[in-house]
Order: sequence, then C-alpha cells, then structure tokens
Amino acid sequence: MKVRTYMSREGTLPPGFIKSVRRIIGDEHFSQQEGDLISYSLDYWLYGVFLSQKGDLPALPSAVISPASVAQIQEIVRCAGRYEVPITPFGGGSGVLGGAIPLEGSVVLNLQRMNKFLNLDALSLVAEFEAGTMGANLELELNNRGYSAGSIPQSLYCSTLGGWVSTRAAGQFSTKYGKIEDMVLGMEVVLPDGNLLNIKPVPRRSVGPSLKDLFLGGEGTLGIVTRATISIHPLPGLTIRQSFIFPSIEVAVNVVRQILRAEARPAVVRIFDEVESGRYFPGIGRKVVAIFISEGEAEYTAIDARVIRRISGENGGESSGEEPVDIWLQKRFDIGLGPVLMQYGGIVDTIEVSALFKDAARVYRDMVAAMKAVEGVLEVSGHYSHFYREGVCLYITFAGIPKDPLRYYQDTWDAAMKATLQNNGSISHHHGIGFWRIQYLEQELGASGVKLLKSIKNALDPEGILNRGKLIDGGRQ
Repeated sequence: MKVRTYMSREGTLPPGFIKSVRRIIGDEHFSQQEGDLISYSLDYWLYGVFLSQKGDLPALPSAVISPASVAQIQEIVRCAGRYEVPITPFGGGSGVLGGAIPLEGSVVLNLQRMNKFLNLDALSLVAEFEAGTMGANLELELNNRGYSAGSIPQSLYCSTLGGWVSTRAAGQFSTKYGKIEDMVLGMEVVLPDGNLLNIKPVPRRSVGPSLKDLFLGGEGTLGIVTRATISIHPLPGLTIRQSFIFPSIEVAVNVVRQILRAEARPAVVRIFDEVESGRYFPGIGRKVVAIFISEGEAEYTAIDARVIRRISGENGGESSGEEPVDIWLQKRFDIGLGPVLMQYGGIVDTIEVSALFKDAARVYRDMVAAMKAVEGVLEVSGHYSHFYREGVCLYITFAGIPKDPLRYYQDTWDAAMKATLQNNGSISHHHGIGFWRIQYLEQELGASGVKLLKSIKNALDPEGILNRGKLIDGGRQ
C-alpha cells in the first residue's frame, strides 16, 4: 500500500537498537512490517482520520514494539536512551488530539500485551490492573466479582487504563464516581531513564507535592504507566432513570446546579441542546432535554431521584420518562457518524471545555455563535456532561463541508478556544493536549506555567525520548 506522510517520516533505526530490542522481547514482538506501521500510525484525532481516508498519514513509526512485562519496558527505555531513539507509548489509540502519533521517527511501544487483572481488595474497595487492560475488560472483571470502577468513557471498548491515567480521562458516570484522578490511588511508572517508580496505593498522603499527579495527564511524556490501583464500587442495588424537557439551556444548567447544591449525586447527568436532542430523540424533537441516572444503595438512590424530580418540576421541567435515557444508553458508544461524513468531504470534531456555573451557559452560547460564523460550517451542536458542584464540562460538536478543509478545521478550533478563554473557561476538560492543542497551551497556563512544565520535562527526560512533540514540546533544547 502506498501511503504519504505529511508531518514526519519514519526514521532509520540503529542496527544495535534493533538487535537489542529483538533480544529483549523476541522477534515476533518486534515489527517493521508495513501493515503494522500503518496500524499504529494514528489515533482517533479526527482531522488525521479524515486525511488517512485518502492515504495521507501524519507519520509512520520506525517500528512497533510489544513488551509483556515491566522489566522488558525498562530495558527497552534504557536502550532507547543509549541510541537516542524516541518512544511513543500506545494504549488503545482512542485519543482525539494526536497524542499517540509517532512523530520524528519514534518507535511505538504497544502496551496491549500488558493486560492482566492483578488483584482485588474487597475490604479496601481497590483493584489493581496492568496499564494495557482495555476498559471493557477491566469493567467485566470487576462486574463478575460484584463491583464496578464507575469509569465508563465513550471509548470503553477501545481505550486502556494507562490511557485513562495519561490523559486524565473522565467517564459517562463521573458526576457520582469521579474522574480518573479521583480513582487512582497508586501506580507503577517506568521513568525516562528506565528506573522504576512505585507510588503505593493509600487514600491520601502528605509527603510533599503529589508525584502521582505528574503522570495523571502526563500523556506519556514524563513516564510510562505500567500498572495502577484504582478505587471500586459495589454494583448498584437500584437504578432510577429520569428525563425532563426544559425551556432553555440556561434553565437546564441552573436546575443541575441546584440539584448538586442540594447534595443529590446522580451518576449520569447530560443536557442536550435542541440540535442534539433532535438527533438523539426524534420523538421529542428539537427541545432542550436533560437525562439523569441515579444508582446505588436503594434508600439513598430513591431520595436522590426524588430531589431531582422536585427541583426539575419547580423550574418548569416537563417529565419525558425513561425512554430518552434508554435511547442514550443504546447509542452512547456509537462514534461511527463522523468517519462516514468525512468520506464525503466533511470535517467533523468535538471540543470539550470546562467552566464554572456562572459562565457555563455563556460559554455555550458564545462558542456556538463563534463556530457557526466560520465559512463552510454545516452544523454546530452541544451538550453538557461531567458535572460538579462548582461547574460543568461542555462538549461542542461541529461539522462542515468546506472548500479548504485544514483552514476550516483550524479556524473553527481557534474560534472555539477564543470563546472559551474569553469566558474564563479551560480549553480542555479531559481529552488532554496531544499535539494539536499545544498551540493553545500558553493561553491557558501562561508563559510561567508552560516554562514550569518544560522544566519538569527537561529534568526527567533531557533527551526528549518519551512521546516527543506532545503536551510539552520540550527535550533536546
């Protein structure tokens, strides 16, 4: 197959590196076959997917390396340091910002063989898994024992525990169970020099700044997470599903704010604008719809649902029953529409940001208006999920059929980021930075924040071996 790379080409690996790695992991787990290189050349960054349909790939790795143990990873990392070969860690490839694209001739370190369930401590409500464990398999292992992690991202079937940690991921049930940083108690990490860091699992510690937080969101630039211990929950005894129609986005957001202020804690809360409701719930049409799932111990869950009904009703919410929730549950893992539209020349992406409640509705209005103003736009829609007592996460999806795809994509992102920052929002809630969002990082963190991150990167990885060109464009300075 003839492919074209438009960001960087695969490098020529030193023969000594190839020989050493083959010795470490075996010939069958080291590949430079074209099919394997293509398979690990791209994650789910949608503009990259768009170009790949025409045979254009961002970059090809120099090799795909699939270790089976932490000891093998340590040896590989040390070998990469000696030969100055960059490494791109790869979990499930579900990232949406190019974080797993193997830039500058990187080798891909495929962690999918490291997929073991290690142990469960039912007394302490914690479980340990290797980092290459797929989310669906992790949840199944726990469900079979009567537990759940509570982390159910849309990418459940194509993302790994290590990927969740590395991007500070969030799942659909996060309003009750928290995000990955709330779940991870301890982890094992291979550092850029090949040494091993073990952060033991305890509920909290006060031993200086949190080392754990260097790798929660580090996107594989500061270390390679090889296993993690997470908190777990007994499977719920009762689940109650509800939905309501509200007169506006502003009213719906304010209702959720009141519900959380009243100490109710639904597992799922989602507010769909008129466009997304029309797409999801054709029986309801283009109205603002909010869905709620309450679950847990029966008595508390019944109270939780009662609070939601009362506050929704007091604010003009019209009950629309369980059906919208059931429809969402059936469709929630479907991500196939974007690639289909792209086959016909369409450009599609979803941008998630976060804001305090005081800014939440204005961020939505301003983002939608700014993105609709970009030439070539077809549709812009939004929904809120991942709620806190203090604020929200907002997703905006855009689609266009432009004359100049890259210009449209860039201009739409620029408009979205500008509207977010002007309204005190954060440019990313849980998708991370990858390589695409690097261009906006200084606007978010300021020059001092970016300088601090680069200092940490250069202290840990002075040669820029790990995931070069992502998150922090540091190393080899």
